[in-house]
Formats: sequence, C-alpha cells, structure tokens
Amino acid sequence: MLLRHVGCALLLLCWAHLVVAPSASAQEEKRYELSNLDVTVQVRPDGTYEVEESLTYDLQQGTFTYAYRSIEAHDVDAVRNVRVASPDVPVDSVRRTEEDDNVRVRWTYPARQAPATFTVRYVVEGALWARGDRNEVARDVLDPEATVPTHDVDVRVVLPSAFDLTADGVTMEPEADARLERTGGGLTAAFHRDRVAEGGNYAVEVSFPKRVAGRYAPTTGDLVFGLVLILLGVGAGGWANWRWRGPRSESSATRPPDDVDLPSAAALLGRGADGATSAVLFDLVRRGHLTLRHDRDDGGWTGTNDLVRIELHPTPSDLSAFETALLEQMRGHDTVEDAWTNTRSFRREQFQAVPDDLVAQGWLERHRTRSNALTAVAVAGLAAGCGVALMGLGAESLFAFCGGLGVGIGGLVAAARRTVLTEAGARREAALRSFLDHEKAAVDRLLDTSPARAAEQLVETLPWLVYHREVKASWLKEVKAALADADEVPSLPEGFTSLVDPEADAAPVAAFLPVVGVIGTMESSGAGAAAGGAAAGGAAGGGGAAGAG
Repeated sequence: MLLRHVGCALLLLCWAHLVVAPSASAQEEKRYELSNLDVTVQVRPDGTYEVEESLTYDLQQGTFTYAYRSIEAHDVDAVRNVRVASPDVPVDSVRRTEEDDNVRVRWTYPARQAPATFTVRYVVEGALWARGDRNEVARDVLDPEATVPTHDVDVRVVLPSAFDLTADGVTMEPEADARLERTGGGLTAAFHRDRVAEGGNYAVEVSFPKRVAGRYAPTTGDLVFGLVLILLGVGAGGWANWRWRGPRSESSATRPPDDVDLPSAAALLGRGADGATSAVLFDLVRRGHLTLRHDRDDGGWTGTNDLVRIELHPTPSDLSAFETALLEQMRGHDTVEDAWTNTRSFRREQFQAVPDDLVAQGWLERHRTRSNALTAVAVAGLAAGCGVALMGLGAESLFAFCGGLGVGIGGLVAAARRTVLTEAGARREAALRSFLDHEKAAVDRLLDTSPARAAEQLVETLPWLVYHREVKASWLKEVKAALADADEVPSLPEGFTSLVDPEADAAPVAAFLPVVGVIGTMESSGAGAAAGGAAAGGAAGGGGAAGAG
C-alpha cells in the first residue's frame, strides 16, 4: 500500500515537471523595445555638452529589474556627472563602468512588467569639433550593438545665444530629418526618425561658423596638402634612387656574358638571394644532379594538393661551392615546398658573398655611408612626425606627420640604393637583359607554332630565364594551356618527371608540371615582392546602445 502511494506521488511530480516547467520558462522569456528616445544636446559657450536622454522601455513580456545605456566615449575628453532618474519607478542604484571606448551605465529598479521611462543626464567634455573655420557637433545617438528596435527618435542640438548665429550659417545632416528652430535667442537643430532597426545607428551633425577651439578635424584642403607633403618626400627619395642607379648601357647580346655565372647575374639584375637559388636549382636539374618529380597527394579536408618531390644524386666534381652548399641544405627535405620554406636564412647567408665578389671585381660600388645616413634621416623623420602627431596640436600635427612620413619613406627609398653598377657592371647587366629578352621572345614565338618545342626551349634556358620579370607562374600556365592542345610531347631533361597517372593529365602537360609546380611554390613562399599600405580614419562621439533585463 505504501509503495503504491509512493509511486503515485512520483507520477504526480513528473507530471508537474512536464506541465509547469514550460510555463515557468515561458514566463522567464523577456521581450521589450524602446518605444521612444528623446535626446537633447545643450551646447555650452565653452563647447561642453550637457546631454539629457529620455528612454521609454516598452516591457512587453517578462519581469525586468535593470536597464543600461552605453555612451560612446571615443574622441572625447571625459564623460562625467552621470545621473539616472525615472517618473515611473524608483532607481535603486547606478553603476558606471568603462568598456573599450564606451561608458556603460547600468541601473536597477524594483521588479516591473509595465513600460517605464528613464532620464539619463551627463556632461561630455572635449567633443566639439573644429574643421577649418567651422565647428561641428556630431552625435551618434544609437549604436550598432543595439539589440532591439527603437521607435520615435527625436534629437535636439541646442546652440547657445552666445554664439550669435544666423540660420543661414547652420547646416544639418541628415538634412531630410532636420529642421532649424529659434529658441530663447539661440538656435536648435531638431531631427526625427520614426524607427531605427536593431543594430542600426542614427548619426546627426550640426555645423556652424567657428566659435570655440574644438577638437581638430582635417578639412579636404588639409588632407590634400598632407598628401602633397608625403608625395614630395617619396618623390624626392625615388628621384635620388633613380639618379644614383649608375651608368646605363645598351646591348643586343643573344647569350650571357662568359664571365658571369648565375649567382653573379642575380646580383647584377637585382634578383636577390631567392632568384639566385631558383636559377641554380634549375641548372642542377638540367645537369642531372637533381630530379624534380611532380606528384599529387590527398590533402584531407583541403582537397588534392600538387607538390614537387626532390631526389638528389650529385656529382661533387661538377659542383661549385654555391651548388654544393645548396644541395647539402636540400638533403632531408622531401618536397621543394618544404626545402624552400626551411632554407630562407641559408639563402640569404649564402648570397651575401656574391655582391662582395662583384665589388672586388669592379662591377659594383658600395655606398654604405650614404645609405646609413639616409636611413637615420628617415627614422628621425618618422619619429618626429609621429611625436608631433601624438601631441594633437591640430593641423600642425597632421602636416608634421605627413611631412615626417614623406621624409621617412623617401629616405628609405633612397637608402635602398646601397650598391651601384660601374661601367663594367652596366655592360654586363645590359647584355644579360638583352639575352633574357631574346630567349623569352623565342619561346613566345614557338608557342604559336609548336608548344612542345617552346617548352623544350624554355626548360633549356630556364636557369637564366627565371631572372626575366615576366617569367612567373601565370606565364608558365599559359605555356601549360598551349601544351594541353598539343599532340607532340616535349622532350625534357630526365630531371623533370611526373608521378601522376597519365590519364589525369595529357602527356605534354604532365611533362611540364614539375616546372609549373616549382615556380608556383617559390612565388607563394615569398620569392616575389610584397607591398603594404596604411589607412587612417576618425569617428565622432555619440550615444550608445540601450537595454534592459
């Protein structure tokens, strides 16, 4: 009998949980909107703002015990004297916290389910802008973080009578929402928006002839002048770099100079350590010291990856010191990508001696003192410009920053000319460029008539052609596309092979894939040059998101 009563009690408890719990959960779910937002910005004669915001929370479902307001404090000196009151409910406590560029105000009140209106008052210092000969009041009364719609938004910017303004001197944005009123000897700019969606914002701007020394904002003329300063500095540095390039020579050579090897050619042509290494690598393949095998592997979630495997079989008696060191560095690396990624420091160190040898031969001249002095000037210009800009002195700061930036970039551009070609070096450099143009043109001509022969000619001169600025992965893909339509298979050195199933790629293409794979790997791993940029911007202070819970 006791067991039966206990069982019934358990069943009743389970039923109560299933029926009552969803009801309780439904009661805990909260929903509200802001049915009204009135913002009044009273501008004082000294440029300080007295802000009053009236927010009506339409509490539609659930019980609420707190609300919050996020005031944007970016580009202002201070937000102070924050107060919260309500005609509908006692405000128990107000807590202010700093979050990034915002001031978050949170207040509590007794549990409530009906709509309630709260008034938030605060003072903002240092928010008035000065742009040229005008002042600007810029406020964003909402924030993209707002999670509910806001209805019936009214914003009033009250300009004091002490400013002695006329209506035709005041402009307002957004113009379609605005009207200008005269109140108590001053002017009031009034804005209205019926509804702002959640996550939206509502930025207003009032501009008038300058009355107060506000926070500096650049004019279009200031920005143009600053850009001119930068361009002047960069242009001067570029001109100096070009002026110091050394003598120029003309040549119609169809073969490289006999006394110039591949690493020396890289230094004369400005192709650097990566260019020298890639040229020597292809030469080793052509001479039989190295085999490059194109392959594909299952890259898992990244799909199928192309790679080029390495097989070493050097003949020491036929190797220079540069080549011996390179092959030794590649030992233990299974693929070209792995070897190229893990030998960056080696490539730089190995190449350092090449320009020194050319200086000793009289083909290059060094200008370390001039370059170091220009670098010091560039660093000083950048530091001075940034230092003055951080002081925030207005247009002077912008111009100092732009001037310092121009001097810095221009100085670095000029300082980059650390070595200069001599007459002897210029003759060899001109012969190399002529030879490279001749060989590139020969391959281009063959592509139209015999893609297979074009591929053979390309690979034969590839150790030199990698120095041509147009020989990139994109150009090699054009050769590959021409081979795809060819019937003849190119006869390439044994060092270029493919492990891919012949059915996956046409035979002429498969023979060429190791070349495309290696050049693509070198480009993607940093053999080319990269350029960067910078952008600057500003934002105006404003209101913020509001919420309740």
